[in-house]
Amino acid sequence: MSGRDDSRVEAQEGAAAGKDGMHVIGMDVGGTNIKAGIISPDGAIIGLAQAATPVNQGKEAILACMEEVVGQLRNDYRGGIGALGIGSAGRIDRQTGTVLYATDNLPGWMGTPLKSVMEARLSLPVFVDNDVNAAALGEGWLGAGRDARHYVLLTLGTGVGGALVHDGKLIAGPRGGAGEIGHMILHPGGKACNCGQSGCLEQYASGTALNRSAKLVDSGWDSRELMRQLELGHEQSRVVISRFVSDLATGLVSLQNLYDPELIIIGGGIMDTHRLWWRDLLARLGSCTEQALSVRPAVLGNEAGLLGAARLALDEWNAGWS
Repeated sequence: MSGRDDSRVEAQEGAAAGKDGMHVIGMDVGGTNIKAGIISPDGAIIGLAQAATPVNQGKEAILACMEEVVGQLRNDYRGGIGALGIGSAGRIDRQTGTVLYATDNLPGWMGTPLKSVMEARLSLPVFVDNDVNAAALGEGWLGAGRDARHYVLLTLGTGVGGALVHDGKLIAGPRGGAGEIGHMILHPGGKACNCGQSGCLEQYASGTALNRSAKLVDSGWDSRELMRQLELGHEQSRVVISRFVSDLATGLVSLQNLYDPELIIIGGGIMDTHRLWWRDLLARLGSCTEQALSVRPAVLGNEAGLLGAARLALDEWNAGWS
């Protein structure tokens, strides 16, 4: 625990300040890092803290690290903190704040009652959602989706994640599984996916998929080298990325037909290289559908998750005042 005797006092101060002036902490919990920030009601970042996620030490060490990161922020900021919002990897039950499903990227995480555990440790109201859902809230609040009420966030990283927002609110689904865009089947009977299906979008449009494709060109390559070679005009690299763009475009058109969003926002690590293939993606979209898709890059980068988690905390806490 953080060892602060005034944790309850600070929570009371945050509540006394009322919903209009309350600051919250937003936290993004991933398999590599735990990032958190103190966020004002208008989205200003007052302070930041980060620690490497101690995945090799198990669940209890991860929970302790989360507590320590919050403690660091509290030590550095003497104002009141009203609530903590957490965006966590895994499938989350938003009502109970429990992790329903998680991969081994966070060992022992499945079944963890994050909300109740962190409330007991921190004496703060805690609200929890999936990390991609949190990033979607962040982009809608302060990023690429500020002018949209109905949008999708698609993240292209190690896997393919997604979040659906309708009238400004996340669609979670009854089991917290809405927005699993990476597991839409793109090629029936195609590459085996770790979800148990075959041919999922994730197997063709993720960083993992690009790494695999890069090694088929040259066993010493990864996706970064593939992109570097693309920029140099390497023909096989162009063919690989053309196939990636085609698969991604097909997934986007299916998503548009399914949900009819105003906007599709694309984020994740692969977007660091989007200047090399974005124009081709837009051209491909134009050639494979008569619909006018609106597609934009995400803009908040690594801060999207913690900002969105803060937005979650603000919304849920304010709802308690209404």
